[in-house]
Amino acid sequence: MHQKCPKCDAVLVPEPDFFYGAMYISYAFSVALVVNVLIILNYLFDDPDVWVYVTTVVVANLLLVPAFLRYSKVLYLYGVGKLSYDPHWENK
Repeated sequence: MHQKCPKCDAVLVPEPDFFYGAMYISYAFSVALVVNVLIILNYLFDDPDVWVYVTTVVVANLLLVPAFLRYSKVLYLYGVGKLSYDPHWENK
């Protein structure tokens, strides 16, 4: 992530507790992934073995971890940090 916004110089690297809050959002993403995978596997394959659940969840989670981490930081920054985009910031 950039230290500052290249357009408006907003500080994008907050205090260390920011990363703890973003971690909770990333955890919620992982829980949502597990629930969705379990529902989809139950619906499509009619209750497969436990190893199928575990393998599918682990592989999907490993593939999506970079996206989860990035979007959890962005959501936390916009949600709790009260950062918002103003396209007319130069006119003010």
